[in-house]
Amino acid sequence: MIATVAVIAERAQVRPDGKLDVHGVYNCRYVPELPIKLDVMLAMRFDVEPLDYGVHQSVSVHIMDEDGDEMVNLRASPVSFDAPRVPGLPLAYDLLLPLNVRFPREGTWTFDVRVNDHTAARVGLRVEHTNNR
Repeated sequence: MIATVAVIAERAQVRPDGKLDVHGVYNCRYVPELPIKLDVMLAMRFDVEPLDYGVHQSVSVHIMDEDGDEMVNLRASPVSFDAPRVPGLPLAYDLLLPLNVRFPREGTWTFDVRVNDHTAARVGLRVEHTNNR
């Protein structure tokens, strides 16, 4: 699986027609106090390749600070995909993770998205105290 979209957004949804709607993409949050818990929507779309058919795929998200220390480790339920009924039809897998994350201090936090323990995407989020603006 190849990550083609990986963003933090205000909201995201998969419509009944299969389209992924993502609204309010951002990479910085200004907060009135620290530590703070923030609701974060991590929206991802993966292209599924023929080598992925029938194979269990494990997606995990590791949130790390600027020093590379891991703060959070989340694992989604493993998924597998059957070959499409129509040859050549591209398959996509959308994964929307609404997270409530406690940020202990200011900094740039990296959401390291891994598929089968290999980094597929990295998304940065800067958390900054409003007094420092």
